[in-house]
Amino acid sequence: TKPAFTYLNPEEHVRHALDFAARHGFHPAFAIYEPGFTRAGAALARATGVKTPIYRFMFSEKFAFNFQPRPYALAAHLALLEEEAGPAPWMIAGLAVDVRPLIGETVARGGHVRVGLEDAPMGTTLSNLAWVEDAARLVRAAGGEPATAAEMRAALAGSILAA
Repeated sequence: TKPAFTYLNPEEHVRHALDFAARHGFHPAFAIYEPGFTRAGAALARATGVKTPIYRFMFSEKFAFNFQPRPYALAAHLALLEEEAGPAPWMIAGLAVDVRPLIGETVARGGHVRVGLEDAPMGTTLSNLAWVEDAARLVRAAGGEPATAAEMRAALAGSILAA
């Protein structure tokens, strides 16, 4: 695998997905592999009138796209998100990366966390369950509480996500 590939999301692909979300009434989710994805995604979401998107900041250590999981990187993503999309829901995740060092900061700033084998560094010795259990422990240590599936469904049905 080449570490410096360019990750592309052609506009026509994004518009197709947004049209699908609008037709079926669900919230689209954007995987943010580069800061420009936030700008483009927010502009396309406004143009298509979909429900509020969920922004997933995709950090990486193995690949050269986006940022490594650092506090300055999260701060940059959040500043841009606020400018482009206002108070939109967001989470941290990644590809070939350990985002656990950002969990405390993420909880403090009102974000969400995705971890598991898809995100983990290649060759990890932890199971998917171990990744999730450790992330839940870190969320609680930061003063948060992992959401249940029912709580997430309720959040998607109301509050900020209703728009």
